[in-house]
Amino acid sequence: MTHIYTTNMQPATGWIDQCGEVEIRGGFGVGEMIRCVCCGKKRPAEDCVVQCYYDGMSVWCAEGKGCKSPEEIEQKRLIAHENRSRGQRARRAKERYYWRR
Repeated sequence: MTHIYTTNMQPATGWIDQCGEVEIRGGFGVGEMIRCVCCGKKRPAEDCVVQCYYDGMSVWCAEGKGCKSPEEIEQKRLIAHENRSRGQRARRAKERYYWRR
């Protein structure tokens, strides 16, 4: 049976790794650019959160920041809608061509 473990999200500017016997404290500089797992882009540390595991650390965009900001989510939705609409128009034009033959 597979077990999935998760840890709490912590600010990237000051995090605590409590996975081992010794507590490890760390953090990135406020303006330091770090790459996020969720979008693959580099973001300032103050806009990120981390999860510390026994075998590594994952960096994510914080809620309301980066790829999780409402503006960016809406922009991606509009782009996806336009691409889908363009594809539907092309498919319908192709179907009309075949039905007229």
